[in-house]
Amino acid sequence: MRTLREEAFPAVSSEAREKMLEKIALTAAEGDSLGGIAETYALNLPIGLGEPFFDGVESLIARLVFSVPGVKGVEFGAGFALAGMTGSVANDEMSYENGRVAYHSNNAGGINGGLSNGAPLVFRTAFRPTPSISRPQKTVNFIEKTNVTTSVTGRHDTVIAIKGLHAVNALALYAIAELMAREGAF
Repeated sequence: MRTLREEAFPAVSSEAREKMLEKIALTAAEGDSLGGIAETYALNLPIGLGEPFFDGVESLIARLVFSVPGVKGVEFGAGFALAGMTGSVANDEMSYENGRVAYHSNNAGGINGGLSNGAPLVFRTAFRPTPSISRPQKTVNFIEKTNVTTSVTGRHDTVIAIKGLHAVNALALYAIAELMAREGAF
């Protein structure tokens, strides 16, 4: 059995993958494009990795991920949903079980104050729909200062999030390796 890490187009289930592929095919046939959200996990990080300010886990990952073309948002843990929560709901309660700290939720995405906290690192990356589409679109000819309609010909990805996910995952691994190297972990 293959793991999500080994899939070119990872999805939480084969049914979800089929629905997405169907939507992608329909959108491509219409000459349009789709955005997407990719979720990244990192497990078993050492506790205390990172810095509390400039070089926190979130800071370094977000800085790298935002360098990927088409990325328009990054959220860690519950992300923007945290704005609608109370502290008692948002706080990740924990207990000591079997010689380890156990988290009862992971709203912080495995990070507190810029430092890894031992819970899984979880973040989502939002990708915009690719602007290169074959459907006619209004734009401006800046040289002639006129309004024009254009469409792009040739082959273009209907969803850049699929390829972008692999770039984001690689950058997350790079960020973790960078932080671990700073700590002398290897």
